[in-house]
Amino acid sequence: MKHLRSILPLFVLSACVLLGGCANPNQKKIDQAVNDYYIGNYEQARQILRPLANEENEDFVLNNLRLASVCLTDYHLREAEAAFLRAYEVINAVGVNEGGRSLGAVLVDEKIKVWKGEPFERAMANFYLGMIYYMNRDYLNARAAFENSLFKLRDYGEEADAPDKYAQVESNFTAAWLMLGRCWQRIGNEDQARAAFSRMAQLRPDLAPLADYDRNLGANVVLFVDVGYGPQKVTDDSGALVGFAPLPAQEGPIPLPRVLMDNRYVNLEDVNRPMFDLLALAQDRRWQSIDTIRAVKNAVGTGLIAAGAAEGVRGLSESGAAQRRDLIASVILLGAGLLLKASSQADIRQWEMLPRTTYVLPMRLPPGRHDLTVEFPAMPGLYQTWRNIDVPDSGQASYYFRLQRWNSGLFDWPPSALSDQPPPLIAAPHGN
Repeated sequence: MKHLRSILPLFVLSACVLLGGCANPNQKKIDQAVNDYYIGNYEQARQILRPLANEENEDFVLNNLRLASVCLTDYHLREAEAAFLRAYEVINAVGVNEGGRSLGAVLVDEKIKVWKGEPFERAMANFYLGMIYYMNRDYLNARAAFENSLFKLRDYGEEADAPDKYAQVESNFTAAWLMLGRCWQRIGNEDQARAAFSRMAQLRPDLAPLADYDRNLGANVVLFVDVGYGPQKVTDDSGALVGFAPLPAQEGPIPLPRVLMDNRYVNLEDVNRPMFDLLALAQDRRWQSIDTIRAVKNAVGTGLIAAGAAEGVRGLSESGAAQRRDLIASVILLGAGLLLKASSQADIRQWEMLPRTTYVLPMRLPPGRHDLTVEFPAMPGLYQTWRNIDVPDSGQASYYFRLQRWNSGLFDWPPSALSDQPPPLIAAPHGN
């Protein structure tokens, strides 16, 4: 038993070092920034996230996406673009998690990996970057970003016991197909535009009116409207499996928006449909990252714990050198198993600011200055009114609305965040 007592402190110390070293020292700051975002305290959230987004660590992508979401919501567009671009470059890079980081993730904890997100998070990162380029009328870069959001998905089929076997399938991310069509229109490639709109209508026949070529070409205002909140990662009792909550049925139908210009309703009944439901996408295995390493570590850890327990029982029934040998082996096996089980805990890092859905609303409005309201009748009190919105007499203006409980109300256009930025920004009165 003397040998057993001498080994236990070493095992406990090793476990504390390995597991404690995986704790995120910035988690309290991140939690505060996310909470500030939810309640509309965007300036405070930016102040917290800016230094974190500059740290070149495993959360570099995630913290830049968090910062970009905050900046986009209150129209710090240049800072949002820069943060999305930093994240975009790492997400689309090859070999980021090779070498030491992957080895560390296998031996210690998945959170050592550079976070690159679930497939639906990566698609949204590319989509938002494309959206900002589009709002700034940089249609070539917008097209590239939207195309990157249409990366091939992995269809794992129904074989739950073989998650490493999959087929490459085309993305069904219809929002990107719509915006690709609009980009090709602005670039002047009619054939490509019609092909993108056609693909969107094939994927979502209910959105066929939104994919109409002439309607998109004739629109002089397009609104991007985010509402609701995206899926949240959860774990089961063992902490080793990742799921997403809530389910779409638990949240109910997605509310439909209504647009008013100068207190008069704009007819959008055939196009005010959600482009996607992130709650539903998160339940689709094609939009999930299935990590076989975690499952293997969890199973191996269970086996080692069982073997260690058996050795311990046998050692207790023995005496002398045999007992010391078996008890030492038991401690080693139990320790290794517990470490593997602990290191198989799911990586629940996530992009908390995502909406449940995005609406893309093309409209043809009278040129000039107008008050524009976006509201959700099914959610009383959830609205935004922007006064003196610019509607160009030629070309197109694009605007972003992020509807949350704490940011409803009246706002003046342009927002103060745009006052120190050189044009063109998002609402150039002339041109394409």
